[in-house]
Amino acid sequence: MGSVGGGWRGAGAALFVLTLLVLAALATRPASGGSAGPARTDSAKPPRGSVRLATTGDNAELRERVPIARRKWVKKRVVMSVGPGELPRLRRGDILRTSAEVQISNTCIVFDAVRCIGRRYSYSPREDARIVIANRRFATGGRKAKVIRNTRSMRCRQPRPHRNHHCVLVFPPEPTKIRHPHRLPCRPNRCFVNLVLEADYPHAKDGQVILVGADTPDGDVRQDKGRLNAIVVHDRVPPAKHYRTEKRRSRSIPIAPTGRAGRRVILSQRISHLKKGAVLEMSANHVVSISSLPYPSFVGTHVILTHGPQAVTPAGIARSAVGSHGDLTEANGFNCTHGSSAYRTPCRTRKTGAVRIRHTVARNGRFIPLYLNVVSAGKAKRASPAPNDRMRVLAKGGLEVRRFRGP
Repeated sequence: MGSVGGGWRGAGAALFVLTLLVLAALATRPASGGSAGPARTDSAKPPRGSVRLATTGDNAELRERVPIARRKWVKKRVVMSVGPGELPRLRRGDILRTSAEVQISNTCIVFDAVRCIGRRYSYSPREDARIVIANRRFATGGRKAKVIRNTRSMRCRQPRPHRNHHCVLVFPPEPTKIRHPHRLPCRPNRCFVNLVLEADYPHAKDGQVILVGADTPDGDVRQDKGRLNAIVVHDRVPPAKHYRTEKRRSRSIPIAPTGRAGRRVILSQRISHLKKGAVLEMSANHVVSISSLPYPSFVGTHVILTHGPQAVTPAGIARSAVGSHGDLTEANGFNCTHGSSAYRTPCRTRKTGAVRIRHTVARNGRFIPLYLNVVSAGKAKRASPAPNDRMRVLAKGGLEVRRFRGP
């Protein structure tokens, strides 16, 4: 009996061990449907060190014109937006870094000109822009939108001879901490970041407008002149690698018949160890003088990622690494004038942009350095330039870059 009793005790212990093994297997068993684990939901935590970039990219403008009101913010419009398709869920403690450029143009200074769009005006309207978090793409304010970036203002001069014609409102990168996601005007996983623009003048009349972009001689509106960027930095992200340079690569810019033919690199920063998923954020400014020229000049600038410190076009590897043709910003600009205006010589250009690295920039296991270049060009306005005409680049600028590591 003793041996039989001992056998049952041994069998019971074996059964107990077997039961534990079965329970452990069930605990680690994949969910039904063949998935490797439970489905991820909006409440799931993002991976440690997560950085996400939402950007409008090319052709960002949502409308061609904004009406000029008689009072500020009465006829405001959303001109750029990024939404839930690109913007990740916003969580407590996240840092939302926003930046933007938008080019506006006064139009219709001559009523019977082919390029006249809307109703003629000779005054200089005030233009204002701000960035909001909103619950829908075209929300501009009120309970549906919360301002996160204060207003940028400018009075883009219309009358000749010191006409700016084009002006650029720039929001350099700034952080906004998400402290209470439930207090946002949108559900945290359904938010929009909108760039809101307005124009006003006390004696404006119906039908008078500013353009989002630039008017063309045939009366069309040329856009793709700006972008809106939003970087979401989740908690526990390593500090960004910071670069800064003030070294001028060119001390003058030729006034070329076509503008593009005289492009010069003004500032350049070497960047290496570019891994897939990394995010680059930049801001730059430089100053030019047209005091040696007898006419106003258009100053156009864009920022590219390329193969060398003097390259004015993106390299093949850079184009594939970041998309958008290798551009971090669009090409835009303004007329620099001799007399009083929003851009009176010496004239300061400001640029800002962001881009995600699509694949690691390396060959045979070794990183390939790329260069972030600020490229500028000049064009004479209402004059024929002499062969040696040039704008001077002054020692009053700089380029800052932040590189956030990818996941």
